Amino acid sequence: MKLGILTTTGLLIAIGFASGVKAENVSQVKQLLETKKCSKCDLTGAQLAGINLSGADLSGANLRGANLNGANLNEAKLNEANLKQAKLQGASLIAAKMHGANLEGADLSRANLSLAGLVIASLKNTNLTSANLIGANLESADLGGANLRNARQSVANLANVSLRGGSLSGIDVQGVNLRDANLTNANLTNANLNGSDLTGANLKNANMANVDLKNASLP
Repeated sequence: MKLGILTTTGLLIAIGFASGVKAENVSQVKQLLETKKCSKCDLTGAQLAGINLSGADLSGANLRGANLNGANLNEAKLNEANLKQAKLQGASLIAAKMHGANLEGADLSRANLSLAGLVIASLKNTNLTSANLIGANLESADLGGANLRNARQSVANLANVSLRGGSLSGIDVQGVNLRDANLTNANLTNANLNGSDLTGANLKNANMANVDLKNASLP
């Protein structure tokens, strides 16, 4: 029992010093690790790479700049959470609830976001290169300037999404819902949009070179 306490304490000290987390917030990191319940906690810059946080309640938490590379956040509650500039490379976010989350400038490259709920989330300038978006719901999300290059096959719901100036280059999202999406100035080079619904989408100045629009519903 004492060994377990010492191990946890050592881990917390390591996290605190490595991340620059404020001393008064170390207790909140401890709370998260021990209970997986830390709604509205301040975890700014916390080092949580590779940690198992599946099912954790982080609703409204401040995770700005946090290192969550490779972390397990499956089915985690991250509604309204601040993940601006957070590191989430290779993180698993299967079925995570991220309604209204702020992911501006975050690195989600190679992250697994299958079945994740990202309705009205802000993903401005977010790196989603090679991310798995199968079944993700991005309805009304803001993807302005986001990079979805080579994201995996997806049946994502992107209705009313804003991808102004973003990139879908090489993405394979056949059958995707892009109804009323704002794709102004977006880079769609080599994208596979076979069978997708682009009804009402704004494609002004979008780069459509080599886009597969077979069986797609166009504006």
